[in-house]
Amino acid sequence: MFVNKHKDLIVQKYSADDEDERLVRDRSHNLEYLTTMRYIQKFVKPGAKILEIGAATGRYSIALAKMGYNVTAVDLTPKYVEVMKRKARKLKNFQCMVADALDLSMFKDKTFDMVLNLGPMYHLFNEKDKKQAVKETLRVAKKGAVCMFAYISHASMITNYGLRHDMVYNVFSEMDETGRVRDIPEDIFMSFYVEDFKKLFNRTKSKYITNVATDGIAPMMPDWIDRLSKKAYDAFVKWHFMTCERPDQQGYSSHLLYICKKQ
Repeated sequence: MFVNKHKDLIVQKYSADDEDERLVRDRSHNLEYLTTMRYIQKFVKPGAKILEIGAATGRYSIALAKMGYNVTAVDLTPKYVEVMKRKARKLKNFQCMVADALDLSMFKDKTFDMVLNLGPMYHLFNEKDKKQAVKETLRVAKKGAVCMFAYISHASMITNYGLRHDMVYNVFSEMDETGRVRDIPEDIFMSFYVEDFKKLFNRTKSKYITNVATDGIAPMMPDWIDRLSKKAYDAFVKWHFMTCERPDQQGYSSHLLYICKKQ
């Protein structure tokens, strides 16, 4: 059985955070939600059975259940599962439980029409675990199911975290000579170059669809974006939707979304 050996660190971190409000805290955070939901709705089919792995407090899962989909949500943090249960207590088409992305043995092979892995890849600190999370996500997906994986970019560690918190030197000191941030569990979050994330899917039964910058440049300038008029912000969002699949827009996005189809 595979287990994330850094589980206690991750659960401790998230138990202390207000993850329930993160995606709606301000416009820059909300752009990640709007973009991700846009792609989910683009690929999901009517009546789909959906699994979300790393669902946190259910911001996506509960919204999808309210749209009528049959949704199962799992998360590593017990506190978040309890929040989901409270928020979705009246929904008959929603269930949730504590589970590790590395071991989804409670689900049979080829169970779900869509599988969303929207958080676990942030917290896996060796190649074996990263590949196991991909393997388990694809295993429980039906043939032809669309699977989505959220991940963090190396550049955002400097541009979003480093610059905004005066931690550039600290982040730089944890990079190798290619600008890759080393996997350090005590830092909780880990990151990828786009090409490295794609390599995780080599020799898997999946077909690449696209890669999306879900929040683009927004996390680097949240104050500017919050000051925009509604008309200007709507135009910014439309531009973001038009360009978020372009490679030249992806490097500095804090969050990215890899989309593939199970073969």
